[in-house]
Amino acid sequence: MFREEKVPSAFKWAMGPAGQHIELGIAENNMFLLLAALGLSDRLFGARLLPVGALYDPFIARGLDALNYACYQDARFMVVATPSGITLAPEGGAHQSVSTPLIGLGQPGLTGYEPAFADELATIMGWGFEHMQADDGGSVYLRLSTRTVDQPQRIGVGGIADDIIAGGYWLREPEPGAELAIAYCGAVAPEALAAYEQVLEDVPGAGLLAVTSAHRLYAEWQHGRADPAPGQAERLLAALAPDAALVTVLDGHPAMLSWLGSVCNHHIVSLGVDRFGQSGDLPDLYREYGIDTDAILDAAATALTRRLRRAGGAALRLAAE
Repeated sequence: MFREEKVPSAFKWAMGPAGQHIELGIAENNMFLLLAALGLSDRLFGARLLPVGALYDPFIARGLDALNYACYQDARFMVVATPSGITLAPEGGAHQSVSTPLIGLGQPGLTGYEPAFADELATIMGWGFEHMQADDGGSVYLRLSTRTVDQPQRIGVGGIADDIIAGGYWLREPEPGAELAIAYCGAVAPEALAAYEQVLEDVPGAGLLAVTSAHRLYAEWQHGRADPAPGQAERLLAALAPDAALVTVLDGHPAMLSWLGSVCNHHIVSLGVDRFGQSGDLPDLYREYGIDTDAILDAAATALTRRLRRAGGAALRLAAE
């Protein structure tokens, strides 16, 4: 528990019978072994615990074997991984995470989320603790950031709570048949919003899609292909024109969202981070890795150009026929 001092600090701990915090230091594999044991407490000891483990996002890889077996045994826990990506800019390349979102996408028994706003996180954590206790549930991975982000001016999430849990919602609703949408995930929300506002000058009716869980969107789309009812990703993207341009961006590997172009066969340009090692101010790093506002605008122009070229090619084929 925290020591009772004039200036509270997360680094000042004292032993006490009421404490429920375990500090493992630099021992990520041990942390996942512990989460596995605590997450099996209902079957081992007859009482459910709700363990939450926190670590730097890139260091998930250090304990990946233990994490995999924890999920294999259906242990129930929540992993809070923060800071993440290159958004922790000044700390250098060794602390930057690139491929961890793909772990959240591909690890069975672990549902990954990457919200941008506090109300999204509160909604997801509420669902997460229920999911950890459900018979058909599992564990939860929250990829978060320490970046300060302006919060949306809304009172509660209201009618979009189910969409947040399902994996995504329109932060800015597109007009029916819109020619362009920008889809973002996590800490790059300010850049995506700034690019969207500039795009509206040339592409009225464009949309801005907040992806809270690429994992949930992908899993429903991948496993629901035989289901005639559209999944969340299909429902969202159906608002766009059939040949619309789509730009995706996140502080992580671009493959995390690139599959969205296959859902409704849209023209897609995916931005993200596929290398690391640089250290600097956040604007400089975002510019270096091509996930800043200007990069999103360039990607939108590229996607729209491809759309027009393909439409022109189709028109030429029809004329030839």
